[in-house]
Amino acid sequence: MGEKKKDPLVFVKDPNYGWIPGKVVSQTKDKAVVEVPEYKDEQSITCDGGAGAKGTQEREVKLKDYAHQVLPLQNVDGNNRLLVFSDMTKLPYLHEAAILYNLKKRHGDGHPYTRTGDIVIAVNPFQWFDDLYTEKKRSYYSNRLVWDKEADSKDAREGMEPHVYEVSALSYKGLAFGGNDQSILVSGESGAGKTETVKIAMNHMASVQEGPAGSTLTGLDPVVQRVVDSNPLLEAFGNAKTRRNDNSSRFGKYLQLQFDNSEAGVMAMDKTVSKCKLAGSKCEVYLLEKNRVVGHDTEERTYHVFYQLLSAPDSVKAGFWTKLGGTNFDSFKYIGNTNTRKIEGKSDAEHFEQTCNTLALINVTGDKLTAMMRAIAAVMQLGNLTFKDKGGDADKSECSSPSEMSDLADLMHVSTDDLTLAFTERTMKAKTETYKVPLNKTSAKEACDALAKEIYGKLFLWLVEQINAATCAEDNYKKKSLSKFGLIGLLDIFGFESFVVNRFEQLCINYANEKLQQKFTEDI
Repeated sequence: MGEKKKDPLVFVKDPNYGWIPGKVVSQTKDKAVVEVPEYKDEQSITCDGGAGAKGTQEREVKLKDYAHQVLPLQNVDGNNRLLVFSDMTKLPYLHEAAILYNLKKRHGDGHPYTRTGDIVIAVNPFQWFDDLYTEKKRSYYSNRLVWDKEADSKDAREGMEPHVYEVSALSYKGLAFGGNDQSILVSGESGAGKTETVKIAMNHMASVQEGPAGSTLTGLDPVVQRVVDSNPLLEAFGNAKTRRNDNSSRFGKYLQLQFDNSEAGVMAMDKTVSKCKLAGSKCEVYLLEKNRVVGHDTEERTYHVFYQLLSAPDSVKAGFWTKLGGTNFDSFKYIGNTNTRKIEGKSDAEHFEQTCNTLALINVTGDKLTAMMRAIAAVMQLGNLTFKDKGGDADKSECSSPSEMSDLADLMHVSTDDLTLAFTERTMKAKTETYKVPLNKTSAKEACDALAKEIYGKLFLWLVEQINAATCAEDNYKKKSLSKFGLIGLLDIFGFESFVVNRFEQLCINYANEKLQQKFTEDI
């Protein structure tokens, strides 16, 4: 007698978990009865034929709710155990549920990276795996994918665990040996690990360009060192704690790594030495979330640099502005208290020291540093200004915090009267006439917040200019006669996000994400 045919193992849709595994009990043209295992929690749900389940239940599903009216099949072996693939192009049954369960299993096994053709998918483990980012691991991917002679004869990734290092190594190879500019797109939702991935890739490229004998970040050229160290500086001024991520980028960034590939033809014949050297970088930023400067959720924080400055020693703070001495987070309404005292294992005071050291690398010291810190202090002080009705007239306003206004005027080197008028009156021009229009207390406060956002926005752009001036190859590379550089671009875009209150800024961010995702889909 023939062996009894096994009931098909499939996935069915679930309102709580998206997809859950099950076994078809019976099926008609329009419906199917599926036996669904019940596990103790979401983490335990897996494809094991129900072996680890605490019980089962039967569900009737409508086939019209599934593509081609077919339930997606599980990828399992003869013992009903999930087949796991590091490259998902090899999945026997390729569909959404199969991809998700493959990623879940690899994530649970400590493998955050999974390959899909030329795409590397990273599932954020929210912890650092030391063994994944050692010098030995860097050299392994560099040598296998770039410097070994066998790298050109076949797909050198065959047999290698997926890693972000393969993306950075292959991008360098495409530029160094192919002579073609490269782009790396890092996308994902907020908290997915995009910014960290860009840092890992950038550091690896700085290592790869040292050649097959190098692959360490010791003794780098000063310009290259500034390129590597500039990223934490942007994080200090452009990152903040959100509900989903303690170090979330609140701006978009496109970083262009500039390489001297003038001897690319020589490299194609000789792989014993690197002739394609990192010469500098340029950075473009966009869509800074300026609303965060004047307000944030109670469980979130504003930009890191505010907390860093307020955590500095009083003597240091007073050196920038005497009124900063003795202040803390609660001294400024825009900042407020926070339970988060460490970001990525370091206190705000430690981060402040690192920020100042990095600023020194890009020549922001002395008067430049003082002016910058005073601008940050001015932003914080603007949050302390309050206004009230003037003489009982609700259409007019006056400052109800004169001491705070006086301190701000002193900090900005303007007269108190001029500063007060700037917030409580609007100057209107009509052909040949100029006249003043009084502002009510709400409009006065809005004008105050607008100035704070504008100052910080301009400060952020100025900082990017300083970084570019210190790192761009045109001004800093030893071969200043070189007019054209090879480029590897890294795009670190905002994550998709939805807040309780979504303002116009968030609409622009999510729209840009959507357009980028469409472009990505078209190209792939």
